[in-house]
Amino acid sequence: MKKILLTSTGFDNKNLEKIFLDNLVKPVHDTKVVFVPTAANDEESKSVIPFCLQDLTNAGIEESNIMTYDCDHVLSLETLMTFDAIYVCGGSETYLMEAMNKIGFTSVLKDAIFQGLFYIGVSAGSMILTTSVENSLGIIPNPLEPHCEEDITPCGSIPEAGKPINISDNQAVWISDETSLISE
Repeated sequence: MKKILLTSTGFDNKNLEKIFLDNLVKPVHDTKVVFVPTAANDEESKSVIPFCLQDLTNAGIEESNIMTYDCDHVLSLETLMTFDAIYVCGGSETYLMEAMNKIGFTSVLKDAIFQGLFYIGVSAGSMILTTSVENSLGIIPNPLEPHCEEDITPCGSIPEAGKPINISDNQAVWISDETSLISE
């Protein structure tokens, strides 16, 4: 039931947008998304937030179906499961993880992912599902490094547990109950 798409730069690569759209359970205009900009805690990463939001609207998600959640209050599992996807932006993975752990959102989010909430991560938002960050969700037993230009992990199967995954800005890690791979 898992659907996880871990990217460096969101849907800049339109093939990654297609993976998202092809795996929605509802028509795109009915899809509801939680948008999490929390990791953007400096001016550079804050400047990218509009582009991340644009990933969703360009894919066809109605603005009225996007709820911004800044990890500033407890969001219950019941509330989270009224949405179809969660899109977690980049910035500081440490700051994001601390914010989520402070309010107890990590366990709620992990439960939601295993109950079928589609998770889309961008950079730091991708790293928190791996072993790259202390006290992370750890759903993927590998460290992940986004924005790589060298030593890129080739497309295909995900390396064995513990081995690093290095993705370029055009790649993503795609995990569903049937598939686990690195894609372009």
